[in-house]
Amino acid sequence: MPRPIIEGRFHAGRAQFVSKARLSAADWLLTETVRLHEERHGRGGDDDTANALARNAGPNLTLRLARRAAALPAAASVRADLARLRRLALRLGGLVLVLAALAGGLAAMASTAEREIGFLLAAASLLALPTLMLLIWLLLMLLSRPSRAAASLSGTVVAMGISRLGPRLLDGPLAAETVAASGGLLGTAPGRWALSAMAHLFWVVYSLAALVVLVLLFSVAQYDLSWGTTLLSDESVVGLISALAWLPANLGLIDPPRADWILAGREGHQPGSTRAEWASFLLALVLVYGLLPRLFLAVLSALLAFFGLRRLHLDTRQPGYLRLAGVLSDSAEVDVHGQAPAAPPARRRRVPRDADGPPLLVGMELERSDWPVKLPGQSWQVLGQADTRAQRRQLLAAAEGFLRPPPALIAHCSALRTPDEGTGRFLGRLADAAETLLVIWLDQTGRLEARDIDPRQRIADWRSLADRIGAALVVLDADQPAPGALAELTALLEPDQ
Repeated sequence: MPRPIIEGRFHAGRAQFVSKARLSAADWLLTETVRLHEERHGRGGDDDTANALARNAGPNLTLRLARRAAALPAAASVRADLARLRRLALRLGGLVLVLAALAGGLAAMASTAEREIGFLLAAASLLALPTLMLLIWLLLMLLSRPSRAAASLSGTVVAMGISRLGPRLLDGPLAAETVAASGGLLGTAPGRWALSAMAHLFWVVYSLAALVVLVLLFSVAQYDLSWGTTLLSDESVVGLISALAWLPANLGLIDPPRADWILAGREGHQPGSTRAEWASFLLALVLVYGLLPRLFLAVLSALLAFFGLRRLHLDTRQPGYLRLAGVLSDSAEVDVHGQAPAAPPARRRRVPRDADGPPLLVGMELERSDWPVKLPGQSWQVLGQADTRAQRRQLLAAAEGFLRPPPALIAHCSALRTPDEGTGRFLGRLADAAETLLVIWLDQTGRLEARDIDPRQRIADWRSLADRIGAALVVLDADQPAPGALAELTALLEPDQ
């Protein structure tokens, strides 16, 4: 049977719940906004109704938290504020792109301010800043975590604009928390990919505007493009220009330049017939090294942001969520991993003196298709498996129906599963209902190392759980039963003398 989606663990004296569910950006923002507000001001008076609706949202804690947030009275005003923030983000993004177009156009006009254009100087003025910013972005990508993108200047401008203008433009009761939650979204991996897409789009528009202005100017006026140098030799310049032309030439945008053609373009020696060729060369450089890389990265970042924003995770270890975990989740749906806060061990159960019949066998979340298994010299009455809530209710009813207690209740458990308090509580209740000894049979320990799990630590975790519920633990691999473990199990089933 599939395991519940919610998982939790006790650590350092407090419970930590980790949920595997994913939310859309709108639901994530609403839930985070509610959390921030309740951590600052406490929960409101309408929590009981929202909590009741949340418990019907499914077994997952994240889904219940999102359903509860949507059922609160403040949800409508938060969604309205989120819509205003989206409009603000679009306007700021549009303003940034207008500035990018102006910057690109001005850069092109500055490069063509004179009818005599220095080719290398014009290429440097149009491509140096975009290339430098691209290198900085790539460096930040290498230094950041693999799952996160590196935002750039234009994306940061949009984020800062939202954080500064948002509280002034929102009128909902949770306006401050809505802006804070939006800032938190921009700090997630999908949010940073969105900022990264904005950054690349800025330079796409910049390069596109520069190209358009250059094409217009070259079409209506005559420009002489040439190169000159003070320190470099002619051979060095030929090598540099040939290297710059390699990629545009391989893309079919220009013809591969010959050394004599490049030398003919030196200042003062350029024939008029090559003006269009040098102009096309400059346009190809801006297209290949300025526009195309940024266009590719903008599309890639936008796709990663789009899919990421539809599958966001809640950090359910936040204090506000931890306080709600017990309210919204019942014990059958929460796995608690590791050792619980210190508690005195339960009194060890014994084989009843008036026991009658064979021991009872219960299976707990086993990865076996051949259950129930047989062991040499052992016999029992199979009570059933306890993987679902319905099965557990049936087992409890069956255990309460015995006129005389059985010698023991054997819980066949898999070491591949981490022991959880929900399972422990159920087994304790089942043993109490049967009024008998509880034995946890820990199986499949031989498969732990194949899954990179420390067998000693896993057995210690199960032994700790057994001590807390007053059970005996027998580590016995059903595929290769050890004689010593079989003897230990047999000894446990003998009534006290």
